[in-house]
This record gives sequence, structure tokens and C-alpha cells, in this order.
Amino acid sequence: MSTIELFWRARKGAALGLRGTDNLSLDWRAIIERKDRIVESWSKGKEENLAKLGIAVLRGKGRFSGPNEIDIEGKKLTARKVIIATGSRPARPSFPGADHGITSDDLIHLKEQPARLVVVGGGFIGLEFGFALARAGSKVTILQSGPQIGPALDDEIREALLVTAKEAAIDIFTGVQVSRIAENSTVEARVGHKNMSFPADEVLLATGRPSNVDNLNLPKASVDVERSAVKVNEFLQSVSNENVYAIGDAAGKHQHTPVAWYEGPIAARNALKGNERKVDFSVFPSAIFTIPAIGQVGLTEREALQRGLKAKVTRLPFTSNPAAGVRDETEGMVKVVYEEATDKVLGVHVLGAHAEDMVQIAAVGMLGGLKRSQLGAAHYVFPTLGGAIFDAMALG
Repeated sequence: MSTIELFWRARKGAALGLRGTDNLSLDWRAIIERKDRIVESWSKGKEENLAKLGIAVLRGKGRFSGPNEIDIEGKKLTARKVIIATGSRPARPSFPGADHGITSDDLIHLKEQPARLVVVGGGFIGLEFGFALARAGSKVTILQSGPQIGPALDDEIREALLVTAKEAAIDIFTGVQVSRIAENSTVEARVGHKNMSFPADEVLLATGRPSNVDNLNLPKASVDVERSAVKVNEFLQSVSNENVYAIGDAAGKHQHTPVAWYEGPIAARNALKGNERKVDFSVFPSAIFTIPAIGQVGLTEREALQRGLKAKVTRLPFTSNPAAGVRDETEGMVKVVYEEATDKVLGVHVLGAHAEDMVQIAAVGMLGGLKRSQLGAAHYVFPTLGGAIFDAMALG
């Protein structure tokens, strides 16, 4: 997606004095092949690091055959502690013709860019791939079964995202009930009280990713499951088998890639040295890699009000940020949600270029207990996109 964003911004480069931008084009096959090389290189590097640490890697399908025993295609292994980190897999809906669609795992291996993409699902995965293909030049339609896309987004950020989606020529339909996918990849659906057809070259099924633990024979290990994931305590330890831990999607608390990155070392330390560290998601930054991206941490305005907090907000459009103006990256905004009486920062939401990096400034401030006024009074490097976080804190 980073390549596609570079392409999209370069195509807009005439305003910056760049010439020839109208003739830029993407080599889709080269993009996919580069992605494959990077993944292969990273995987090889991780294997080499494991070997240097003296950690054995066994390949095969593993299943529990006892509380502390795993069968890997006929080979038995016993261990005092086990960590389950099996990730998730794309869900495939049950409506007729779903086998004519592709999942996100399939899309990233396509050797040709589809001219028309219909995305079934308006959650984070559907939005990320929808924006990426639209910025790359595909005609994209997003079909969301619920009343709105990105249900977890702050309402104003969602509205701003809808504006950028319209600018990207993405068609979005909500309240959609898909009837079937025809053999020619046309999606037939009910939208409100109207039957509609959506022709496509590819149909992306972005309808969730259940935890990938159901083939591990967990009953043999007395491991309880909740909502298709291992039920764990605050130490990432199975509530029913103290020798088993689970992380990331396998634990099912938060389905974001950075969660596994965060939880892995905690589970390893707790398994080896006893339960010393609890997971803490009280300050939990996350990102959605639309183009432009979304970064968020803490409560939305709606969530704060629903909790009975006397919340107020400040907003700063990127058009007010000098660095964004110089770079011609002025789409988007920063929104700060704070408690009026205490000035405590309750949440920060960013839509714009490099939002995934910017929101971490707010997360660190919140983790350190800094008040909104303290962040708003801080000295920062000028002009920078990150400065928008501090400026938004100083408003109001």
C-alpha cells in the first residue's frame, strides 16, 4: 500500500512543480513480486535469528494430544509450557456463490490488478484494500451490511473518511444484504428495498477473520474457548490450563497485528518466569491503512459520552498545518477528546498522511498521564505533521 500511496501522491505532483505526472503508471506484477521478496527476506531473517538463539523450528500441522503434548504429523513433543500463536484466517460467508469471491489472503497474490473490485464488508480490512485499489486506479464498490462503514471509528473521522472516499471515486452502500455472487463475479444484493447488481472482475470477501485455533484439538489439552479464541486471563494464560498461553488473534482480545507483537514477549516471559506482567490495553493505539491513513487511541467522543463523562473536543484540520500545506497533504484532521473537569486526554483520532505515526505521539502522552494543556504547551519541531497533535491539544 505504501507503493500505491506514493503513486497516488506523485500523480498529484503537478501542484508541486512536478512534470510528467499524468503519464505515471503502476506495474502491478512488479509490486506483488516486490512484496513477495520482502516477505521472504523477513521470514528468512527470523528463521536465522531463531537458529542463532538455538531455537528449533519444526514444520507441520500440530495438534494437542494431551495437556502438555503436541502431535506434529506423527511426531510427539512434550513441553512444560505452550504458547499458541496461530493467528487468524479469512471468513467466507455462507451465501450462494461465495466461492467465486476471493479473500484478503488471495488478493495480495493477484498478478493482475482488477479493473473493477467489489468489496463485501466495510470494516477495516475492506476499507484498507478498497482505498488501495481505488488509489491504484481500480473502480471500487464497498458493500456494508451494517448501517455504517468502520463501526469502531469516531463519527467525525468516519464522515471525513467518506469525503475522501468520494474523492477517490469509491461507491459505498450500507444496509446491504448480499444474495449471491454469480459465476461472472457479479454481486447480487438487496440494498434497502431495492434489488441491485454490482458487476466485478474480482469480489473481495472482507467479512472478518476468526481465530485459527479450531484444528488444534484444544479439548485434549483442557483449553477453554470463547468466541472462537482461547479464553485467557490478564497474563495471557489459559483460564483452564495453567501451562498454556495464547497471544494475538489466538487469544482474541484485539484483532490487530500489533497486538501479537506486544503480547508475544509478555506471554513468553510469563510462561518461563511465572506470571510477572499483565497486558495493559488502557492506552491502545491502532491504525487503519486507508489512503490517507487513520490513527486512533482511546475513546471516541460517542464512547466518552456513553460512559457519562463530561467530554469536550478540539479539532484541527490539516489545512491548518504548515507542513501539510508545504507537502500538499492537507486532507484530513486531528480530533482530541478530553474530560472538561480534569483536562485528561480521553482519545485522539487522526485522519491524514502518516496518521499511523502521528497518533503514537498522543499515545505516549496519554501513557505518561500528561494533560491536554501540558501537551498543548510543549515545544515541538516546526514545521512537522506531528505538530498538528500538539496544536490540536492547545485549542479550546
